[in-house]
This record gives sequence, structure tokens and C-alpha cells, in this order.
Amino acid sequence: MNLSELKVPDVKFPKNASDIFISSLSSDSREIQKDTMFAAIKGEKFDGHDFIDQAIEKGASSILVDNNYKEQKPFPLTRTNNVRKTLALMSAIYHPYQPDIVVAVTGTNGKTSVCHFLNQIWKLIGFKSAALGTLGLSCSWVKKHEDNYSDLTTLDPIRLHKCLTLLKKSKVERLALEASSHGIEQHRLDGVKFSIACFTNLSHDHLDYHKDFVSYKNAKFKLFTNMMQPTGTVVINSDCKFGIELIEKLENKNLNIITYGKNERADWIIKNIKEKNENKIFNLNVNDQNYTIPTGLKSNFQIYNSVAAAILANVSGVPIYNSILSIRNLVTPPGRMEQVSWNNGAKVFIDYSHTPEALKIILQDKKPKNGRLILVVGCGGDRDKNKRQMIGKTAEKYCDLVIVTDDNPRMENPIIIRKEILSGASTKNKFLEIPNRKNAIAKAIKSSSLNDVVIIAGKGHENYQIKNNKKILHDDRAIAKSIIMQIKK
Repeated sequence: MNLSELKVPDVKFPKNASDIFISSLSSDSREIQKDTMFAAIKGEKFDGHDFIDQAIEKGASSILVDNNYKEQKPFPLTRTNNVRKTLALMSAIYHPYQPDIVVAVTGTNGKTSVCHFLNQIWKLIGFKSAALGTLGLSCSWVKKHEDNYSDLTTLDPIRLHKCLTLLKKSKVERLALEASSHGIEQHRLDGVKFSIACFTNLSHDHLDYHKDFVSYKNAKFKLFTNMMQPTGTVVINSDCKFGIELIEKLENKNLNIITYGKNERADWIIKNIKEKNENKIFNLNVNDQNYTIPTGLKSNFQIYNSVAAAILANVSGVPIYNSILSIRNLVTPPGRMEQVSWNNGAKVFIDYSHTPEALKIILQDKKPKNGRLILVVGCGGDRDKNKRQMIGKTAEKYCDLVIVTDDNPRMENPIIIRKEILSGASTKNKFLEIPNRKNAIAKAIKSSSLNDVVIIAGKGHENYQIKNNKKILHDDRAIAKSIIMQIKK
């Protein structure tokens, strides 16, 4: 493809753009090969403009730069006001195909579960479909691909559009896509044709990046206010006050809005969530029709996520009865309130919850009537520090025993992280501090007994810890199962 074919708004091409061949796109100077177009992105830690010489030496045929960049030496520069946005739109041209229906799901919590539930419903109906997000690419129709797509909730635009083209060429018709606030704000999703989107909820998270809650909220809202196809459909959790705010923002947009929640004004009304044989059962009212739905789900928040998925399935072409009926067959994604067997009457769960609100919801839901609630929890380093104290406060309120341990310290001192979590407690009576996560899990399980509930929170599906920016093998699920087996023996 020639450079001139990557024509997008607000771009100034070099005069010989039609003569410049582009063999690939990249924003990583280390990946540059002959005839690659290098996009010089200014990030939080590094500025791609500092690596232009390196890209040229490695064979780049063109460089995409900010309009303010001062040319150091003569070279075909493509200039733009927004390198990230331009790169995304060019990626959509370079990798031009995508599934017929791409559904975006955003919110602080629930993105992964909604996407995987939606993909499960589609597959039950017989559609060729996929889910893409925190757990990577889930698609039985793509047997082999060079990328596991699992390092970011929302991929960079080059890999994303490359993946969309791969799916389309593999005859995948529908995709459920997790849309993170970072991905929206950094234009990673620009060029994707969203006709359906979902808002799950909003609470404190990622304020290390967005600086304040309003900026975080506005980043989420951009998916619906700026990125939807005309006459698209938006599915909103109306039990969340920010869902109501979003509905008000969309009043003048030509979008179809469908709401869900426990409140009577919702279009899909969730009622009477109860537990039967350790699984959730609930009633659902849609179009004045009442349905009783038994599930294999373990938590109340997964009921919300399953209903959101059912609505998205219906909007995307699945008959309403089939969408609702499919809820009873849904299986929780890995590391999302995933139960580990236990033989002394205690229940052990692995969960990905790492925000104060998500933790509060599962602790409220799983607080046993006749036993203790035991929590293993930590916080990630180099991330939103303000939520650490909040997590400590929440843990103290709902738990009988809290074991504070390491999550992914990254480059931060784990001692300080643990101290900040503990600072949220008014008293340390309920708390133990065990730095080694494996030892913390062992202590929690060995301390449990009949009717107790153990929740190991924060890492979920992850099979590693990050310490000093090095990945170390660690799997909460495998460790918990191993400890249980040792005790059984």
C-alpha cells in the first residue's frame, strides 16, 4: 500500500506520498522493518519522536509525527494534530475488515464477564463469534494466530485492526469487545464501527492515569457520545447513578437506549435474586412477561452481567426468548468468582476484583450467615494509590479475617503498598500481613472451617506476579487447589 492511500482527516502528507510504499505500521521503534511507517507517539514515559533516527536507520519509509515536531533532517514526514487518532484511523484502512457486528462493553467492573457471556450466547445459537479483552482472544474459529492478544484490556489500534481483519477473514460474524477507559482516551478504538455498546457501572479506578474521577467518567462516556454509529443501540445499567447521567447525556442523540436493573423503570427488571443449591436463581421481567431463571452463577453481580449479555444478544439478532433462556447455561469466565472445591464445608473463591466497589459487592454477597468471611487481598504497584486505603476500609467492614499480601508490586515498594491498605482500618484486630502471596493463601484456607467463605481477590485469571517489572509464575487458582489437595491427603 502507498502512503497516499492512508488518507484520513487533518493529515499533511509529504509531496511524494504516492511514491512511498508502506509494508507495515508500528509505534514501536524496535519493531521497525524495511518500509514500515513509524508513528511517533508521545506517551507517559517515552516520546516516540526521540526514536525517529532509530526508526529511519532500521528502514522506515515514512514517519508519522506531531505537527509541532521540528524536523532534524530531511525525511518524508506525515504530520497530524493527533498521532494516536491518526494512527488508529490509518490502521483501519491498512487492515480494512471487521466482523459485521462489533459490540463494545465498558464500565469499571463487569466488562470481561459481559463479553464472555455474550460470546457464549452467540455460540449457543450457532453464530460464529468471538470475545476480545482482558482474557485475550476467545474464538474457536481462529485456530492459529501469531499474537495471544492478552497483554492489554484494549489492544493498541494496529493489533486491534489486524485482529478484526483476521476474525472477518475467518468468517467470524460477531465480536464482543472490552473497551477500557485507557483505550477510549488513547484513541485505540477509533475506526471500529460500533453499532451496539453497553455501560455496566462506574466507580473509583484508574485515577493514577485519569487524575480525577470526572476525567475517568468522561473517558467512558466518550464511547457513547462520540464513537457510536448513527441509530445504534446502547444498553445501560440504570441502577448505577452514572448510568442515569449517561442516559441524560444521550437524550439528543439518535440512539436506541435499553436499560436493565432492579429498579421498576428499567426495561429489563431483575427481581428476587436468591440462592439455590449454591447457585443463583432470579426473576426477570421483560415487556410485562415474567421469567424465572435458574443459573450456574455464584454471585449477584454476575446476574447483572448475564442480563446485560442477554440484552446485547437480543439486539444483535438473537430472539428474545432464546436470549433469556440462554442465561441458565452461562459459565463464569476464569477468575471471576470461580469456586475452588473444599471438603470441610468452607467455600473458596478466586476473583479478579481489585476496586473498592467490586470488592464491596462480592463481600456483601458472600458474607455467610453462620460462618466467617476470610479475605486475601493486595493492591497493584504503580497504579491508583487512593483506592488502597478504601480497600482496607471495605475489608474491615465486611470480613472477619483479612490477610493483606502482595499483588503485582511492579516497581513500588510492596511494604508501602501493604501499609497503605492497612491504613484504611480503624483497628488491626481483623488483619494479618503476610507478604508472600502463596503463604497468605495457605493461611486463609487453613484458617477456614465449616460454613466459612474464603475469597482470594485481585488477580483472578492471572498466572503471574509482577515484581520489579519482571513476571514471576504465580496462579491463585493452582495454589489454592494444591493447598486443598495437601490438606485432603
